[in-house]
Amino acid sequence: MQDELFQFAAESTELTLPKAILPALKLLVVDDDSDVHTVTELLLRDLTFDGHRLHLLHAYSSAEAFAVLQNTPDIAILLLDVVMESDDAGLKLVQQIRETLHRKKIRIILRTGQPGYAPELTTIANFDINDYKTKTELTRERLYTCLMAAARSYLQLAQLEQLAYEDHLTGLNNRNGLLKAMEIAAAGGQVHTLLLLDLDHFSMLNDSFGNELADQFLQQVAQRLKAIPSSITAARLAADKFAVLSHAPISLSEQLCREYLSETPLLVDGISQDVSFCLGIATTHPDISPSENLSHAYMALKRAKNAGIRQTVVFNDAMVEALRERVGLISSLNRGMELAQLYVAYQPQFHLATKVVIGVEALARWVDDSGRHVSPAIFIELAEQAGLIHRLGHIVLVKALNETKFLCSLIKNFRLAVNVSSIQFKHPDFLEQIFAALAETDFPAKHLEIELTESATMDFSADTEFKLSKLREAGIALAIDDFGTGFSSLAYLEKLQANCLKIDKSFVDNIVETGSGLRIVQTILALGHKLTMRVLAEGIEDPRQLAALIEMGCDEGQGYLLAKPMKMQVLQEWPPIKQLLLAQ
Repeated sequence: MQDELFQFAAESTELTLPKAILPALKLLVVDDDSDVHTVTELLLRDLTFDGHRLHLLHAYSSAEAFAVLQNTPDIAILLLDVVMESDDAGLKLVQQIRETLHRKKIRIILRTGQPGYAPELTTIANFDINDYKTKTELTRERLYTCLMAAARSYLQLAQLEQLAYEDHLTGLNNRNGLLKAMEIAAAGGQVHTLLLLDLDHFSMLNDSFGNELADQFLQQVAQRLKAIPSSITAARLAADKFAVLSHAPISLSEQLCREYLSETPLLVDGISQDVSFCLGIATTHPDISPSENLSHAYMALKRAKNAGIRQTVVFNDAMVEALRERVGLISSLNRGMELAQLYVAYQPQFHLATKVVIGVEALARWVDDSGRHVSPAIFIELAEQAGLIHRLGHIVLVKALNETKFLCSLIKNFRLAVNVSSIQFKHPDFLEQIFAALAETDFPAKHLEIELTESATMDFSADTEFKLSKLREAGIALAIDDFGTGFSSLAYLEKLQANCLKIDKSFVDNIVETGSGLRIVQTILALGHKLTMRVLAEGIEDPRQLAALIEMGCDEGQGYLLAKPMKMQVLQEWPPIKQLLLAQ
């Protein structure tokens, strides 16, 4: 080695703390000359860089360096000889680092003893090379200066990466970090397993323990996810949603995930808490983008959540087809509203003791472009998810008001009941929509009854109470639909001041079959009557159900046994309605 290769200067007094106290900053020295490694180590002995001590790693060829980089993900700086096995071995390694290993953060300083082999400026720019020096230039001070600049750049990038890719609460990857990890894993051409977890009842836990202890619970879950043996990386995607990228096959990945998370309860403030969750699983493929792979796992997770607690669903191609059909159906529904394909069917409601028709419930119906009748259970849910329910509700309301206005004007106390979804009720323009429709159709408000589910009104917010009071002030009656399926209580009903309580069909079905079904209906009747409310039973389909309800004193009812829903043209010619019209 030439004597003038390095010039020694006075030793720096930079180090003020014992090395063991300082965090390590890893520097990989790559050179085929062993003397260069020795001299570099001597030059950098006891130097620190922005509060970090240097930890030197060594490689004597580009191939050896690539192996070290593969196995050591946190190398900060590369001090790299350009000419080794070949004239451009160093430059080829740089390309592998950036394009194969996807290591964008590592800082690279090129050096050579042969100035004629300097890289072109475009190479330095394209591969994000920090500096290029000949070995004769690098005195101790100049080497230190180059490394200090590289170290600061690396630490700044690391800080930005932490903000961009890390979840601050758990230290796991966030969504961006997961996608990046998936991209790196896919570069190897291997297939992996992606598991998405959604914790069961986390909102209840959060309400019970408070935010601070709930956060501790999430942090403990994160620690267990990191400990799964097959885990390549773990991420937190939302409040109670996590992900694990696993190198194991699907069945083993699921088994390990459930074992490590659920085998023993977690302790939160001394309280034992089980870890229950749903899983959506997808297999990643190198030829599919990470974001698309993630969307597949989300599809599976949604199905798992809909199936209940502790469920697992594995993605398959049929789910994509189902999603496409769903998107197509939403588009078709949108067109259907434009083309007036929606119509209203009316199911009569009866006073049970006298069998007299007292009103009708308006039910939305849709015939799509192909002439197919789409189930309301499908298109109402679609409208809610697609943000179309407010518009759909307005169309149905105006149609129903227009079509039943003449019946309400001729039949005393005749009532039109219209369902309103919780999403529609919470819309800021809900009251404006109702009153505008009444004004547009000149429909008397006292003949309208709005049916709301418990979930739509149980929050008792100022907005909810204001809307309910305005409806009551206008003379519009209020009915609680599907009562008993949510958070039913006497206090709830007293505060709500509704006019009618509707017994859900699921309870009516069990009146005859089980003693518990009978007792539930009796309880609902007692609650309603105690608060001077009408009680209406839905879904009456069996004569024994009807007899039992009449015997228990149920006021009103509807169902296929009494009358099926019908279009207005049929309703006008229906004998019970014609009798009522003649009797006026």
